[in-house]
Amino acid sequence: MIIRTDYNEQSFELIENGISIFKLQSDCESIGKTEYKGETIEFEAKGKWWEKYKYNIIKNSKSIGSINFNWLLDSIISFNQDGLEEKFILKINTFKQEFNLYDENKTHLLRYKKTKGDFSTFEISCEILNQQKPTIELIELVIYSYYPAFLIMHGTLINQKNGGGV
Repeated sequence: MIIRTDYNEQSFELIENGISIFKLQSDCESIGKTEYKGETIEFEAKGKWWEKYKYNIIKNSKSIGSINFNWLLDSIISFNQDGLEEKFILKINTFKQEFNLYDENKTHLLRYKKTKGDFSTFEISCEILNQQKPTIELIELVIYSYYPAFLIMHGTLINQKNGGGV
């Protein structure tokens, strides 16, 4: 699977076997939205100042989870569906320029790594390392877990454009 990321369009798109599976539009500050299999998936920033780096995951107008960032920029992705709670962690590896997704048992599920492109338009490979539990479909897990990576990369891009990191 390939994820085509375009910060000029403020979007990312999952491509599988040359076919677009979904495209998510996001202003990278308050909301991101996509359609997948006839269902609406949204990411909405929580509104309070002390919740600045927290997002709600909304599916078909119902909150099903959240994304929180820790001080290491790891993303903690939590779901609570049908009384079952699941957690995943997306870790950034800046030396390898990749993101790695783990389940709550520390099983390495997915790896996102830049394969080609320039500063604001590029492709990311999505490598499946282990299949997760069937409670969350794989493509939905990609949507939920790549969104925080998208936000982190957007913040890095803005910082570099503003002269930071020098």
